[in-house]
Amino acid sequence: MRVSAGRDPATGRYRYVTASVEGGKRDAQRAAAKLEHEVREGRASGERGTVSDLLEKWMAHLEAQGRAPTTMVRYRSAIDVRIAPALGHLKVTDLTAADLDAFYAGLLRQGLQPLSVRKCHAVLSAALHQAEKWGWVDRNPIVRSSPPPARQREIVPPTVDEVRLLLVECERLNPDLARLFYVAATTGCRRGELCGLQWGDVDLEQATLLVARSISDTPGSVVVKDTKTHQARRIALDPSTVEVLRAHRAEVDARAAAAGTTIRPHGFVWSQEVDASAPYRPIRVSGTFRSVRDKLGLEHVTFHGLRHFSATALAGRGVGIRTIAGRLGHANPNLTLRTYAHFLEAADREAANVMGELAAGFSPVIGGPASSTLPTVEVPRATTASEGAEVPNRG
Repeated sequence: MRVSAGRDPATGRYRYVTASVEGGKRDAQRAAAKLEHEVREGRASGERGTVSDLLEKWMAHLEAQGRAPTTMVRYRSAIDVRIAPALGHLKVTDLTAADLDAFYAGLLRQGLQPLSVRKCHAVLSAALHQAEKWGWVDRNPIVRSSPPPARQREIVPPTVDEVRLLLVECERLNPDLARLFYVAATTGCRRGELCGLQWGDVDLEQATLLVARSISDTPGSVVVKDTKTHQARRIALDPSTVEVLRAHRAEVDARAAAAGTTIRPHGFVWSQEVDASAPYRPIRVSGTFRSVRDKLGLEHVTFHGLRHFSATALAGRGVGIRTIAGRLGHANPNLTLRTYAHFLEAADREAANVMGELAAGFSPVIGGPASSTLPTVEVPRATTASEGAEVPNRG
């Protein structure tokens, strides 16, 4: 079916919205009436632009929906650097699965990793699905494309000794961030979540931490937003982390008092302002971390590796997967299970060894050489009713 959407103000040509209908003539008539109504309501414009036109309108749509600024920056980078130069000139209606596959192949030839190529695929997929809702395309070519499979990289968390070296060196250069790195290693919190912590979220008496917000970097500013899963979580703190935070609070209080001010509950735990009124920028946290690790020759260790260190340490000690997922802030424990399955196998081996130690106390009972020395127990023979014994009523 085809419904007129009026003249294009730019070209003066008539625009049409087309769609396919499965069924008979009456089905098509009902669908056409519905489509005409959508055109009148402005929900189907009949617009047919290029891939670049679509991407720009899709980005504006996401911004109007309040998508996170960091997400918008990431999408914009993929569009401007990769997608628009290769596919932007094509009409959306002319885009085919073969075009998309050729685009993916070209990115791989340029040396991009499959995971990076799939990020471009994700942007195109979301934009083209929106184009389908807007009536720009009848059939979405993205569903027939073949992006490269994304093979998850093996997680190699830093060792205890490597974390200790990082903390000692950072303590010498920037004690405040050394404490942030310490809390990152013991709690598994994300970088933005740590920057977003306020003193009102910290309960040193109850040894708990409320993760309720996150800080993200945008060009020239920072944005306070909710957590990645849009849910707050409360996690328990170990005694050493409590002492680290207690020492940090004493130091920031002393600095504030010297400047004639105080730290309020909404003050940020890590801040470059003497009154803790503004959060530490995540990009500065990462910059300091890289400087320290490069100086120590630990280029393979990333800040996110501290999160992996926390998770794998818990998994290796047999902590339940739901508990680990809760501390990390994973929306679904299945993600935790997939990410750290290898380390859970190590915990399972440790569990088997523990059971082996316990079983050593009773292993001779079955088939062992000491089984013949087990004391014998005289079991009375059952007596039947015919032998004169009273049979208890089992009913």
